[in-house]
Amino acid sequence: MFLKDLKQKMLLPKKEVFINKIVKIRGIDVQLTSITMEEHRNVLWAIYFDEKVDLEERTEYSSNRDEKINNINNKKRFSHINIAEMIIQKQKMTFYSSSTSRIYDMKYEGHMLLQHFIENGMDTTNWDEVSLADIVIVAYEQEKSEEFPTIDLSKELDITLKVSQDVKEVLINKPMCLDFNEVKKDNKFYFYDSIENKNRVFYIDEMQHYDIWEDVEHKFNERMKDFPKEQIKQLKEDYKDNLKDICPRGMNLALVEYEAEDDIQLKFYTKEYLEERPVHKSSSTMMLFKSDKNNGVNGFRSRICMIKPVEKDFNGSIDVELFSWYKVIPEEIILV
Repeated sequence: MFLKDLKQKMLLPKKEVFINKIVKIRGIDVQLTSITMEEHRNVLWAIYFDEKVDLEERTEYSSNRDEKINNINNKKRFSHINIAEMIIQKQKMTFYSSSTSRIYDMKYEGHMLLQHFIENGMDTTNWDEVSLADIVIVAYEQEKSEEFPTIDLSKELDITLKVSQDVKEVLINKPMCLDFNEVKKDNKFYFYDSIENKNRVFYIDEMQHYDIWEDVEHKFNERMKDFPKEQIKQLKEDYKDNLKDICPRGMNLALVEYEAEDDIQLKFYTKEYLEERPVHKSSSTMMLFKSDKNNGVNGFRSRICMIKPVEKDFNGSIDVELFSWYKVIPEEIILV
């Protein structure tokens, strides 16, 4: 490595304002170290403790259920603090991106960052007895269109943070049977919310057939009208190839329309899918469905979830599992 390459890894700000304050964000002590004006960016630096867990490396799972539960549990082990804005002495810094790394994983770059902050007076009381593998450093980059704040160091910094909304997937594992019947009002169901220790209410409005292949033939070109014709043709063929794995030609997709009190999002899977061994391919298509109406028959937001491919004349029932729900953690305003 040349010296010029090493210098690219160093924190050599044109301006720096030290904050050196600890604030509790979603139960985690976060140390706001400083804001820096650098060559091509302005950054808010923060440090917090997040115990590193050695995840079991598994290349194979016995079932889709096993894999999905493992994925949810792994996400719980990582803390991500997303600071969206900071007001400092009545001047706003809006952060459009962030990078999070463990000091230990950053090697010499992480050591140089710590040295920089410590030499400039960072209080290390919280970190002296903590493994470097458990110390996380975050760089929040300010919007390019905004000016770096002009700070009067003779006055209080007077900081307010806006922490973005977050979403966490929570397991349910509730077996159900869905029928292709007429739309029903008050078709009410419950599941237990283990976080807030209460029952949550949702409604199954109806099961629907969706002819996705007809939709591809008639609407794909319209949606891609701004692309060159040859590119549209290739994209369409690639999409069809991936679509075969989701819904074979000649079949429809079964969709469930549901509503939930408190506007929560649910995830359904068929029992057979959850028990199957996972199949991973080099390319795949993610499909998201949106209801064509705002509210369902019970007055709550209408949502759609894909269930499985079915024959076009299928009108029976499908064994499914209400697998999980998505808990929204609301935006927070925090005075430092």
